[in-house]
Amino acid sequence: MRIFLYGSILGCLFIAPSLAAQEFKSSMISRDLGCARLEAGRAQNICIALSTHMEWTWLGHAIISPGWRVTWNTVAKVYCELKITNDDMEELKALKTNARDWRLEGGTDSLIKILKNQDGKGDEGETSIFNPKNPSYILKDKCSPH
Repeated sequence: MRIFLYGSILGCLFIAPSLAAQEFKSSMISRDLGCARLEAGRAQNICIALSTHMEWTWLGHAIISPGWRVTWNTVAKVYCELKITNDDMEELKALKTNARDWRLEGGTDSLIKILKNQDGKGDEGETSIFNPKNPSYILKDKCSPH
């Protein structure tokens, strides 16, 4: 019985942390979105920019959930800094489809929504932050020099 108890304690002390370390890399505590596995080019640059501009937040959906997230601010910064255009649409769609991290998928989806709704005639309604007619438009005053 004691051998089982000591073995369990040793397992918790030595094995569990190493298993947790494997998960750490892909958790929200890490900024790693998997950009290194992408081929060098525009898609990788977009991925790296999203990763770089993620913000540390404490709350998830009605729960305390600390971690790095792609926020609306992140999306706006990446859009403006990288000068995202319709020429990037195919890269963004591929990034979204092949993303192994939900944060990369969400970030690229937001960039796609901005592009699709630039003229206010996309499928986002006027209450959406992706529609330029909304007073809280995601890019409101973001890309203009101050």
